[in-house]
Formats: sequence, structure tokens, C-alpha cells
Amino acid sequence: MSSPTTVTLDVVLLPPPPLRRQAVSSSAGLARRMAANGYPSHFRLGAAYPHDPAGGVCEPHVSLFMLAVSPSEIPLVVDAVRAVAQALPPLYGEGEEYRHNPQGAPELYFRRSPAWVELQREVIRRVEPLRRGRLRELSPAGERLHDVLAGRVPADPAAVSQLARYGYDEVAAPDGDRFNPHVTLAWPDDPNSRIALTGLPPARTYSGPLSDIAVYGMSPYGTCTTDHGSFSLRDQRRPAPAVKPVKAAAGPTLGADRHRPAVTARPSASGFLAPS
Repeated sequence: MSSPTTVTLDVVLLPPPPLRRQAVSSSAGLARRMAANGYPSHFRLGAAYPHDPAGGVCEPHVSLFMLAVSPSEIPLVVDAVRAVAQALPPLYGEGEEYRHNPQGAPELYFRRSPAWVELQREVIRRVEPLRRGRLRELSPAGERLHDVLAGRVPADPAAVSQLARYGYDEVAAPDGDRFNPHVTLAWPDDPNSRIALTGLPPARTYSGPLSDIAVYGMSPYGTCTTDHGSFSLRDQRRPAPAVKPVKAAAGPTLGADRHRPAVTARPSASGFLAPS
């Protein structure tokens, strides 16, 4: 996933312990069935990535944004994600359906909501400038992204446009929405295979508050194996304290006309509206 001079990072939401255990169990069951059918999975969630010399565990996660940075810049990304956590509240994830990605990987998809879009846009607003125009070497499927941009690999034109603009092609952008929050449960070594999505917990059981945002180093096939830092989302945008009305002999009640200051918006470098 990385080049000799850069590392690939993924800004992710982590499921809470009950949902993590469920994802790990589902991944193990799928991997067993895939192996029995002759197309073993490249990884199992909750287990070490087989070809990672450091033995990093493949963590269940929902990707928000991937980027390439130099190793010395990892703390800058971590600081930016900490700022996101301080600005936004947890969101409620609602499991919606299972389906395969184009390479045959079984995935659990969450129902989209405005909160998902707001979170991703805030992540991109703060984190995307840190990639400084650099492109990741490989996609999770192993495609060379420079070849995708150059048209040497067939790709959706909208995906190519997002790669050129953001360095990532699953963005809820104003001019083309490709963001589909999901957890990848396994990845077959045969991209033409399709394991039956049976015997899995109902998708809706992957529902609940998602409050942990993290920065992970990536291994192949979209796996997150190196934890660089995680933070709890919390809303610091509190309304001003209420002012107790004070009766006066004449004139309006004190504090009755107090309002929060207006918030204006300005375009950010990533193309989204950012508060000023």
C-alpha cells in the first residue's frame, strides 16, 4: 500500500466492542466458507495480516478517507483527526445490507445519513491538505493509481475525477457522491468469485452509536493494521448558557434577545464549505 517514501493512512470509524466481535465472527465464518470453496480470503478481521512482518491485526473499520504521507507527517494527520473528534458528535450507524464489491469481497453497508456526510467532509477539510497532492501507490484492490489517472486502467470517470481532486475516490463530493460507508469482512483471492451472503447476522444488528475515530496504517486489500491514534467523537458546539431573566421596572427582559452568533461559510481548499 505504501511507497519507499510514503505510508498509506486510513482515517476510520471503529465499531464498538459488540459490533467488532460480530464483524470478527462474520469474517471468520466467511473466510472458512471461501477457503472450502477454493478461493481463500486474503485476510480475516481480528487476526494478523498474513504477509505483514509486524503481525498487525486487521481491525474492523469504516473508511472515511485514505491518503499518502511521509512517515514524519503521521503526527500531523493524527492532530487533524483529533481536531475532528473535538468538533463533531458520535453518529448512529444503521446496518442496511450485505453486498459484494467489484472484486467479490463481502461487505456490510450502513444506511447513509447527513451525519455520515458531515463527518467525512470535516475529515477531508482538515486532513486532505496534508497529502500535498501526493497519490497513494495502490488502491485496496491493488490497482496502481497513477495508471488509473492516466487511463491505463479502466475506471469509472467519476472515480478518476475524485482521485485527481482528493486522492481518494469514495467521497460525498458536491459534484459527485461516491461515499458508501461499509465494513469489508473478507477478500477472496479470486475476484470472479461470489460467496453466498447467507448465515450472517441480519444487517440491522450492525446498528448503534459509533464514537471512535482513528488513524491507521494500511496493509493490502484495504486492511487497517497499524494504530496511530484514536479519539472519541464529542460535540463541543454547545449553545450559550441560558441567561436567567431579570425583571426590570421597564424595558425588555434581560437576555431575551440573546442569540448565538451567525456562522458564515467559505469554500475550503477541498471544495467543501467550511465554517469561518
